[in-house]
Amino acid sequence: MITILRKYSIRVQLLTIGGAMLLLLFGTFLWSYDQMRGITYKRNSEYTLELISTIQKNIADNADSINRILPNIAYNETIQRFLMERERLAQFELQGAVEALLVNLQSMKQGIDRIVLLSTVGGGFYNCVNCKDYIPFDDIPDQTNAYYSGLYHYKLSSPTKNVVYVGTPVYDKKNVVTIGKKIGYAVIVLEADAIAPQLGSMSTHLAGKFYVLDRNGIVVTSNDAPSIGQSVGGMAEDAARALQVKEGEPVKFQNEEGDFILHARPVPAIGGSIVSVFETGELFSGLKDMLTLVLGIFSLSIVILYAFYTAISRNILNPIRAFMKIISGLRSQGLDNPNKRVSLDGYAEISIMARQFNTLLDEIDDLAAKLVDSKTYIYELKLLRKQAELQFLKNQINPHFLYNTLETIKGIAYVKNVPEIREMTDSLGLIFRYSIKGGDEVRLKEELAIVNAYIRIQQIRFQDRFDVVYDVDERSLRVSVIKMILQPLVENAVFHGIEPSLERCLLTVGSRIEGSSMLIWVQDDGVGMEPAQLDEIRAHLEDKSGPDLTSDTKFIGMLNVNNRIRYTYGPAYGIVSVDSEPSNGTRVVIKLPHGGMTNAV
Repeated sequence: MITILRKYSIRVQLLTIGGAMLLLLFGTFLWSYDQMRGITYKRNSEYTLELISTIQKNIADNADSINRILPNIAYNETIQRFLMERERLAQFELQGAVEALLVNLQSMKQGIDRIVLLSTVGGGFYNCVNCKDYIPFDDIPDQTNAYYSGLYHYKLSSPTKNVVYVGTPVYDKKNVVTIGKKIGYAVIVLEADAIAPQLGSMSTHLAGKFYVLDRNGIVVTSNDAPSIGQSVGGMAEDAARALQVKEGEPVKFQNEEGDFILHARPVPAIGGSIVSVFETGELFSGLKDMLTLVLGIFSLSIVILYAFYTAISRNILNPIRAFMKIISGLRSQGLDNPNKRVSLDGYAEISIMARQFNTLLDEIDDLAAKLVDSKTYIYELKLLRKQAELQFLKNQINPHFLYNTLETIKGIAYVKNVPEIREMTDSLGLIFRYSIKGGDEVRLKEELAIVNAYIRIQQIRFQDRFDVVYDVDERSLRVSVIKMILQPLVENAVFHGIEPSLERCLLTVGSRIEGSSMLIWVQDDGVGMEPAQLDEIRAHLEDKSGPDLTSDTKFIGMLNVNNRIRYTYGPAYGIVSVDSEPSNGTRVVIKLPHGGMTNAV
């Protein structure tokens, strides 16, 4: 066709090409409009499902909070005694403790109107004035999980509230004879809005309507306020059908108001479901405006393309198109082919552009090669450094000969009747035996035993100038830790905090479990540190590459411990805080995974 067009004038050629492009553009507009309808429908479904998932997760999180509160009520010893106590005076004496507990638990979750207790064995009750008339205790199954009732109108509040009763039976766990017997109920009166509080704020942002239905198909909460407390009617059948089809697939239905798209998902946490409804016409209303805009753009394009093609020379346009084609090929295929270069025929400017582009490709190839070499070299250096540091940490003096010598000294001290030397050598021998036997990980209980042996030595040396307190969580004693991470910290506390002090000091070693982590701290009330020295230590600890462990550092033991924990468990663990004030002592806290290497990151 190009050969035929060459017989005609440039103007005819440009008009012919421009006309063809206009036809193509018009067809593209129509195709794009159809695609936009499909994309709009798909994106709306995806976005709706994301919102439903968010609401579903929010409901599950709220339900989980409630589920954690109910066992605290049902298995509380005071609550159990209150429900089983039949004497009114004794009930009155327990009333204050029960009320304090329930008020505290009620404050833990927003939306709890009140907590109701009812005894089934003639015991005490709380917030239960004629509560059998409005709380469906008989519907609560004999299970330990929380049971969510349907929606109810709570008339005891002013104004009347929509609430959901969340209840669980209370079983006796105290008396041997009646253990496991149901002794009452614990019910949380939960405001309906608290089940999915973010639904109320959706009304100004979304055209669709979202409904959270209870187990009876009643709307518990929604961004369509008038529907709350109402049955969804015929829509319930469509919602049930949506729950049975493939997850994520919408259901279409019609009524006298128009065509609608419905999504639904179950909410096992409350025994209900989430339903979203969009009107089809409202969903595609924006596309009508877009179609009008597209037609206007097409009309304007006729004028622009005519002016454009009459102003551009084919001898310039073709080389540029060829150049762009080559660039697209490079973009899709990459720069893997080192011989891929641009070759263009055209005016001098086009040739210069091609040469400059080829020069750019040459420079990119050189830079890429240098970058790969540099990264490889840096990675190898870092790897070698880490290996060297780990090897340095592991290579300690073999204490076998020292241990044997200590045993000899211990025997001489026994013969010479010098109990202090015997006790010190016994403790030191325990430390050496601990360091040469077993694996790299031990229980915290064993690590504390070695710390205690070290402290016995120092107390003899300093003639009991300091006291020791162990504030240890019993659960943490079974947690696995790497060897010799506490003794260096205790040694720092003794030599740099307690020894320079002229007063009798207190050394504290403690631990506690926090979620999936364990915190251990060593604290003294000795001389403390100056701010400049404290800042220097913190800077070394925050150095992600790790300090030079071979340097003559005053606190090399602390840095050594920090590096060993990092290399073993990952950068999220180690010494997490060092706090100190002059004359007020020092506190060092380390963080370890609760499950040792199992939970390490």
